[in-house]
Amino acid sequence: MKITIATPWFPHPHRGIAHGAERYVENLALYLKKLGHEIKIVTTFYNGTKKYDNYKGIPILRILDSKAILGKYGAAFFLNYMTFGLNLIRRKNFKFYKDSDFIITNIVLGFTNYFKLKKIPVISVFFHYDKTFNDLIFDILFIYMLHYLEKRQFRKHNHIIAISEASKNDLIKYYKINKDKILVIPIGVELERFKPSNYSEEIRKKYGKNILFYSALTVKRKRLPVLLKAMPLIKKEIPDVHLVLSGGGPQWENCKLIAKKLDLLSYTTFLGFINDEDLLKYYATSDLYILPSEREGFGQVIFEAMASGTPVICADIPPMSELIENGGRTFKLNDHEDLAKQVIYLLKNREDLKKLSENAIRIAQKYDWNNIIKIYDKYLKIVKKKGRY
Repeated sequence: MKITIATPWFPHPHRGIAHGAERYVENLALYLKKLGHEIKIVTTFYNGTKKYDNYKGIPILRILDSKAILGKYGAAFFLNYMTFGLNLIRRKNFKFYKDSDFIITNIVLGFTNYFKLKKIPVISVFFHYDKTFNDLIFDILFIYMLHYLEKRQFRKHNHIIAISEASKNDLIKYYKINKDKILVIPIGVELERFKPSNYSEEIRKKYGKNILFYSALTVKRKRLPVLLKAMPLIKKEIPDVHLVLSGGGPQWENCKLIAKKLDLLSYTTFLGFINDEDLLKYYATSDLYILPSEREGFGQVIFEAMASGTPVICADIPPMSELIENGGRTFKLNDHEDLAKQVIYLLKNREDLKKLSENAIRIAQKYDWNNIIKIYDKYLKIVKKKGRY
């Protein structure tokens, strides 16, 4: 089948900071191609400069959106996604993918009725409901428009993929979407890449025997300050602990200021965005992966860490608290003292930590992309047979 994935982020020729979304669309494209489907990507100039490009045999078309012209101001009122959607259906761009059997998109586009007219089914992938983005009025306006457009798109089309039961419940609760239109398909993990053998003796020597790792975009819902506030308590009980942070985003610099005020900089390293090769090493070498986030649709980083043999500590809210099973531990949401307690216990009880590591590897195997993509394949065949748009 011929499938076009429309996404503002595609990690070629380089990655940006939308870690989870970029990895998701990349793997979705590659694994669908592996099954014999003909894949095309329509994206923005966010991660590349060539209008026409190719990634591992997958043709790419880049089109303009308002952010490419106006910078961050082009994202006001969700304008960047709406202009991306409008440019997507322009005749000269539509020619690139007009023979598609499906359009899969991980964002709301604003002009999807066009595809109904062309009798191309739209499959919308829903990650999670955003209650807040950041504190700026600029972002608050973004959220309101996002909610309006999401409700509009999901109600118009018949095919929605939610990445977890929690995401499905959000669609039903906040947008009143018919549950029969929603199929839950979890995000996969690349077991051939994320594995314990990526362990780095160099990283271990550099940061010591008690390494905590965080890697994610720093937006408000990730709650990175909760982890930072826990560090002095952890340091008191585990003197040689070291926190390694990778990522970026709107709250990155603010988190640096918090770390400075808490006097963490002697045992906290802000790496910024790191390449894939280093990311694999940090996952496999760290003792614990910490995700203090208050809201995730799935928590892709959880399984990247667990597949690497690193237990996870996350907030005790679904879906993360359910997905980790016995491959990690949870703490009370936004409670830095409870987070510190969980970390201290595991770093002091290495046998328990080892068991969690073994469990984590086993649990991650259930989310192998090679298996997850078969669910997508079956779903696409059902959608095509029904012929609904």
